Amino acid sequence: MNKIVKTIVAALVLTAVSFATQAQSAFKKSDRILEGTVSYSKTTDVDASYSINSSVGYFMTSKFAIGVAGSFGKDGADKTTNVGVFGRCYFTDIKNCKLFSQASISSNTTEVAGTKTTSTSAGLGFGANYFVTNKLALTMNVADLVSYTNVSSKSTLTVGFDGVNNPFSTAKFGVLYKF
Repeated sequence: MNKIVKTIVAALVLTAVSFATQAQSAFKKSDRILEGTVSYSKTTDVDASYSINSSVGYFMTSKFAIGVAGSFGKDGADKTTNVGVFGRCYFTDIKNCKLFSQASISSNTTEVAGTKTTSTSAGLGFGANYFVTNKLALTMNVADLVSYTNVSSKSTLTVGFDGVNNPFSTAKFGVLYKF
């Protein structure tokens, strides 16, 4: 009988520790996040291609964050630079996985063959953070569901995954650090 009580108490303690660990990974007001992705590819006889994307956010409430984002990259001779802002709303918390929607607006500069083009874009999409520890999460942002781009007074509005057979093939995977 004493062994059964010890086993039950040990199971309850492990369950409580599990819930406490899970609760600690939730966001709270004034939390900050640093998120980013890096990609690189090189093919024989072809220029290397790379991109670096980063963002920093601040939680206004336990479910809403605002922040700034920036990226730069090179694909062959083409260079891109983006700077923007975002608002993120977390709407579901399933164990260590937090789902969110995000609205963003950015200014983009593309240089192709020495010619620079500047555009403005806005988007609305969604993503997920899976917390591996209390402060470190794997992140996935899915392509924008709604996007708007304005290049040289010519604008484009896209709703849905235009031209993409599998929206998850355009997802960006990265790492998030909460501090």
